Amino acid sequence: MRLTEIMALANGLAGCADTPPDSEVYLDGEVRRVYVGIDIDVAELLLAKNLGVDGVIAHHPIGSRARHGIAAVIERHEAQMRAEGIPEDIAHQLMLARRDPVAHTLHTSNYDRVVGAAKQLQMPLMNIHLAADIVGRRFFIDFVGRAVDGQGSNVGSLVDELKTIPEMEASLVQPELWLGRAENPVGRWIVQMAAGTNGGAAIYRTYYEHGINTILAMHIDDRDLRELEQLQLPKANLVITGHMPSDSIGMNRVIAALEQRGLEVIAGSGVIRV
Repeated sequence: MRLTEIMALANGLAGCADTPPDSEVYLDGEVRRVYVGIDIDVAELLLAKNLGVDGVIAHHPIGSRARHGIAAVIERHEAQMRAEGIPEDIAHQLMLARRDPVAHTLHTSNYDRVVGAAKQLQMPLMNIHLAADIVGRRFFIDFVGRAVDGQGSNVGSLVDELKTIPEMEASLVQPELWLGRAENPVGRWIVQMAAGTNGGAAIYRTYYEHGINTILAMHIDDRDLRELEQLQLPKANLVITGHMPSDSIGMNRVIAALEQRGLEVIAGSGVIRV
């Protein structure tokens, strides 16, 4: 199976008509045994070479067009906000304020370092980011929909239910309530994932202002969390599900599809295989 075929498989699992801009086959090749990790650097490439695998699959963008493409994926925040009733002009401005600093930071990045090493090692290399995140987000939406009992469930019981997810059970990082009180009702909720990165304080504040009570996200910067805390919104809840276990949910479904097609997978670098 070639890496380009694996990309098409992942896109199909997520319902993506085309390869997302934050995902790329950097060096194609035929593979039967692959190393799969959340983050891949030169060290993981050398490890993979030592393990005798045919190729490497990362989750996060490694370099080249995919690394710069993360800014375009952040534009998905706008659609997610509009789906929750936030006016188009507000959603657009908030998205730009989140996207542009990331794009400016990426402008300074050494985008060829790891990809260049893979080519010198002749190690087929790719990453699958948005497609896996879409699969993971869909999982969380279905899970929370089953776990929440109308308006009667409180956010503490939701966090307890999230901890029963196999990837969470196997992780040192557990779902936690970082904003709000355990006895708060879940109320109206969203899963804010599959948009390049978390929404940050401004986007989350706007969700709360438009009737969202509970936001589930993989992670948030401490500065943004402090800003939300200072708002003192008594009914606002922020559940942080954990970066590595949450990313592993999507990647594990991709891995399972590969194994069903006869590929041997060695999981590492953050993938919590269950």
